[in-house]
Amino acid sequence: MDSVHSHRAFANVLGGLDYPLLADFHPKGEATKQYSLWRDDKGYSRRAIIIVDGDGIVRQSYIIEKGPPDVEAVLSAVKEIV
Repeated sequence: MDSVHSHRAFANVLGGLDYPLLADFHPKGEATKQYSLWRDDKGYSRRAIIIVDGDGIVRQSYIIEKGPPDVEAVLSAVKEIV
């Protein structure tokens, strides 16, 4: 549910990305709800990374319970489908 600006900063930390990141900022949480990540009781989503291929098929998903994501694992998963 991060904004486009937040995703741009994340991509810059990684040295830039050659693929788009979904910013589910507005309307608030619509895609998040479709992936069953929305927390009605909290009013925000669980932290997750969902990797979707060019055909729209979810190839990997990571729920992030605490701390930063495992960037190497995510990049490795992306490289497998690119």
